[in-house]
Amino acid sequence: MTGIVSNKIRAAYGVGDYAICLYWSGVSLYLLYFYTDIVGISPYAAGLIYGLGIMWDAFTDPFMGFLAERTRSKMGSYRPYIHYGSIPLALSFVLLLWVPPFEGTSLIIFLLLVNIIHRTCFTVVSVPYSSLTARITDDSDERTILTSSRMLSAALGTFSISALGFPIILYFGGGEESLGFIYLGIASGLIAIFILKITVYFVEERRFKANKKELPTFLEVTRSVSKNYPFWIVFSAIIILISTYLMFNNNLIYFTKYALGLHEYQGLILGILNGATLLAVPFWAYAALKIGKKNTWLLAMIALLIGFSIFYYYPISDLNTLLYILVFIGFGNGATGVLFWSMLPDTIEYGEWKSGIRTESSLYGFMTFAQKGAIGIAVFILGIALTGIGFEPNQEQSEETLKALKNLMSIIPLIGVCISFALLYFYPIDKNFHEKLIKDIENRRASDV
Repeated sequence: MTGIVSNKIRAAYGVGDYAICLYWSGVSLYLLYFYTDIVGISPYAAGLIYGLGIMWDAFTDPFMGFLAERTRSKMGSYRPYIHYGSIPLALSFVLLLWVPPFEGTSLIIFLLLVNIIHRTCFTVVSVPYSSLTARITDDSDERTILTSSRMLSAALGTFSISALGFPIILYFGGGEESLGFIYLGIASGLIAIFILKITVYFVEERRFKANKKELPTFLEVTRSVSKNYPFWIVFSAIIILISTYLMFNNNLIYFTKYALGLHEYQGLILGILNGATLLAVPFWAYAALKIGKKNTWLLAMIALLIGFSIFYYYPISDLNTLLYILVFIGFGNGATGVLFWSMLPDTIEYGEWKSGIRTESSLYGFMTFAQKGAIGIAVFILGIALTGIGFEPNQEQSEETLKALKNLMSIIPLIGVCISFALLYFYPIDKNFHEKLIKDIENRRASDV
């Protein structure tokens, strides 16, 4: 199974990211708002708890990758963690969206502990899941197709949690949003458990002859990753883009509620943004196959540059104007997941070709470590920034605060898009180069037999 992958496996692997993104996007979209407007803590405290939680997640990722890579079972190296971790992950998500009966320091400590528990459960499932891409196939184009299936499901998961999140919260909460968040957590968890079982049952992992004693040490893996410069290009570009895009994504609920007075349309607004991302995934996947991953990334960054520029300069005062702009931004954002997760496995082969050491799950662990670490720092900075511009939850905001909020949502993402464009310009791996890497690696393995 080193070349073409069946549609059944493509679908079974891809659908797993629907479940992953119910959690990831659910936290990304709602947790900061949940902390400030439902639990009632300050933006600074909310940003601190969110940031520390995801930093813990980041810290545990490389170790989870290292552990999973060395696991041997009848189910393979990665699927056991997805199988056994799905139920604790669901339970922790419900607990994360519960308002505890505490106040003051006890409340802050409880929220932080629950956040850490959820992040740990998420790491146990998400790192092995992401690592499966390289274990299913080593064909570059097939990885693009496989990753496209995954990103399509991820975008659908994000669309579902964004479009249906507030309708579920408002309907089942009956005017009490705190109760509605519990229903959202339960529904998301049950769906995610069922979907992850599909991935575990239908996906197969390629078997490598190396036993655990033949695998590289943690220090050897670290040295290999440090010399893998295509990885660092992709890594830097996505880290900067994600951490700056967060300033837009996490503030959109606040902007909609306080600047436009459209809180009852949150489901529609978030659904349009992420629905555009969902619909754009097949387009960007096709473009990657036709003009290459690097060129497609550069084209997508131009689209995002235009979208955020319009958001910054155009006076937004009504629902329709906002929706049109969100469609453009969502369309450009649809490329990032497809390209990043299909380029990352290619850098695995580059690392093996360069150093002789294959680092699958460990590399994914390093990647998610830095990714989540950057997000944690960005969210903490966001909490400070919201406090600095005078934001007060559940209060009428001043014109100066609303203007500063819009600037925060557009200028910082614009900077991130420009940096990401510049970095990917120097990415060296195209289809022909990758095919050469695979041939060289296969010849080296054959000579070692």
